[in-house]
Amino acid sequence: MNPHSLLDELARRPLLCDGAMGTQLLAAGLDPGACGELWNVEAPDVIRGIHQRYREAGSDLLTTNTFGGSAPALERHGLAHRAFELNQMGAMVARTAAGDSGWVLGDIGPFGGFLEPLGE
Repeated sequence: MNPHSLLDELARRPLLCDGAMGTQLLAAGLDPGACGELWNVEAPDVIRGIHQRYREAGSDLLTTNTFGGSAPALERHGLAHRAFELNQMGAMVARTAAGDSGWVLGDIGPFGGFLEPLGE
């Protein structure tokens, strides 16, 4: 895809973004409180299927399964050392599902900590 094509397409028409990933992961069997980003590596077909269903429903834009993929957020699961791998796979799986006519947006959530003066 041309990197400027997203802006061109936005100028031409409204684009539809996908919906929640977390609730879809829970419906697919992820245990509450478990690390959904780990499924980018351990269950990529499940993640790809969720993305594909959003595409089939009309989504132009897919967000990566990386909302909790920051190193501080992954540390709660003992996975901070795998941050790059989990985020890269999240992007790769979404890119595959988006196909030639869809776009992928990175999803970056809060790291879940407090900064000074309330925390570290």
